[in-house]
Amino acid sequence: MNIFRLLTFTFLLFFAQSAVAQRGNPATADTVSLQGQFDEMLRVSSKYQIYKTVRRDFLDAFMANVSDSIGVYTNEIEKLENRIDEQNAKIASQGTTIEERDNQIAALTGEKDSVSLLGMSLSKTTYSVIFWSAIIGLLAMLFFALGRMRLAVGAAREARQDFEKVTEDLEKSRKNRLEVEQKLRRQLQDEINKNK
Repeated sequence: MNIFRLLTFTFLLFFAQSAVAQRGNPATADTVSLQGQFDEMLRVSSKYQIYKTVRRDFLDAFMANVSDSIGVYTNEIEKLENRIDEQNAKIASQGTTIEERDNQIAALTGEKDSVSLLGMSLSKTTYSVIFWSAIIGLLAMLFFALGRMRLAVGAAREARQDFEKVTEDLEKSRKNRLEVEQKLRRQLQDEINKNK
């Protein structure tokens, strides 16, 4: 029975000490921030002259929490750095893609702004200049041909009028000659008749 009491007493003592240590150790609180744990540890510590004396188990637990927090933050920093590296790689890839698309856009714009004429690639402005120069040249040739034709028609009309005038004069001259000839024949006949 003594052994039973001794075991019970030892068990209760051990259990009570761990319960007091946990309740009194501010560094074991997982929900409190590190600053809160530190402040609580200073609050429950005893004073010696102008110093605070902190129990060793409080400091060890606090340092373990600090190490855990540093580990968590280090892991988080590594994850964020990896994410930054991934995003930088994506940005570089997208920059390459953007550059390729800019080149495609420039090529398409060049194709859009150029025209193929007789197998030569010309810019639209050059093509426009050539096209309008050809049209203006053709119009100039047309007007020149029309002018020449008008002159030729005028000259032909004048030649026709001259021809008609000459023909008319010739006809008058022939009539006059016929009349003169007939007159001369009559006179000759009259003379022949008189002489006979």
